[in-house]
Amino acid sequence: MERIGTQHWRVIKSLIPPTAELVVMPKPHDQPAIILADLDGDTRQEIACVYRNQGEMYVMIAKQDEDRWHLIGNFKGQGYTVSELLAAPIVDAQMDSLLIGWQTGGLWSNIDVLQWTANGFMHMLHQETRASRVEVEDMPGVNGIDGNAELALWIHDSGKAFQVEVYRWDAQRKAGMYAQAFQSIEQALQFPNPYPSREALLRWKKELDAAKRKS
Repeated sequence: MERIGTQHWRVIKSLIPPTAELVVMPKPHDQPAIILADLDGDTRQEIACVYRNQGEMYVMIAKQDEDRWHLIGNFKGQGYTVSELLAAPIVDAQMDSLLIGWQTGGLWSNIDVLQWTANGFMHMLHQETRASRVEVEDMPGVNGIDGNAELALWIHDSGKAFQVEVYRWDAQRKAGMYAQAFQSIEQALQFPNPYPSREALLRWKKELDAAKRKS
């Protein structure tokens, strides 16, 4: 992956408001919230950064066309800092999604996943998804790794105790991985406000059961 250099700093400074400041992530080493990644599938890296302006949080995404950089995304965020800024092929194995952990409390962040589509960037999580820590990795399934990254969400329980829930972007249901899909749906239903919605999860569970009986 290309390193963040002077050119990238100049681009960021030219595109964010003059009153804005880059957010510094408290972990792992007080580093600026900047990442370079191919976020639109063209094999060229875009710049994504999180900045604070007049007390509000924002994420900016810039793309280079020939020698010119321009904005392709600028979204208002949440909270007071960011705990995570990651790029991984969560939704589409051919391009990276942008995952942001908007920190809203000492132990909690709201997880946001931005994905490039034909209509520009879209927020993929339409209901609040909270975690204390996030790990992203292409975890092997019954047929090995598939190029899509799974999310491991660490949910603070009490004291030093955490629950860890692993999610895969709707791929299990489409791939016919019935046992794994049932397990993921059951895990999601344990949350008071699951994503996708409880109604959608129950509908998928019913569809999976019907598909399994036909197989």
